[in-house]
Amino acid sequence: MESQSAEAILPAQQAVVLYVLPIITVFVTCASPAMALAFLVGASQVGQELKNVVQRRFSLLSLFIVGLSPFFLLSNYLASNLYLYGIYGAMLATANLLADRLAKCRIWPVLAIWHALNLLTLIGGNLGPILPYTINTNGIVGECLRVSARYGDMCPRGDAAINWCDNVWVSVQLLVAFAYVLLHIIAFFLVVTRVVHHYGGGSDGDFDSNSFRHTTGLMVHSSVPNSGALPSAGPY
Repeated sequence: MESQSAEAILPAQQAVVLYVLPIITVFVTCASPAMALAFLVGASQVGQELKNVVQRRFSLLSLFIVGLSPFFLLSNYLASNLYLYGIYGAMLATANLLADRLAKCRIWPVLAIWHALNLLTLIGGNLGPILPYTINTNGIVGECLRVSARYGDMCPRGDAAINWCDNVWVSVQLLVAFAYVLLHIIAFFLVVTRVVHHYGGGSDGDFDSNSFRHTTGLMVHSSVPNSGALPSAGPY
């Protein structure tokens, strides 16, 4: 009797893991930016805060990352760890929003370390000794193909079909995975730029921080005859 009841319960458990949990996870992930901002500024100010988020480059990039995460959350939680990339990415993107809203200098070095670790996890490779956490060595692109690779890179059909393993859906996940990694790379360098801005010290020759003006100033000074003297290294 116990074995029969266990067999009867198993399909229901699988339905929860394969369909109910992914849907709930997608809903919570998409709502996470609003929930985080509501916790920070209050529910009544969320609408205005979301409008401000769109106007900030780094925050807008983080919203795009959150928006792409559901493509990986809608996967087979029993046969693949792809959903973990979506969860970790959405958590980091939400932290980006809070850091950008708080605008505290000491947040950015910590966030830069988190971005570096997350980026190494997304790219993959045998980096276990230097990573405090890792999903696998395949990276997010390799994890997209993990289930179909067991069947000759083609998702099985008919009675052997596997939930969330469809050739078209896997192809979409692959394309989104490339964009996902690219967005995380851009976000990483934006965070590093913030860290350098706050803790990098003065620039060479105390030039203006805008590199274009820096270069243009050198070109202007060097084009003026000055009897062989070097261009001035003073502020421009």
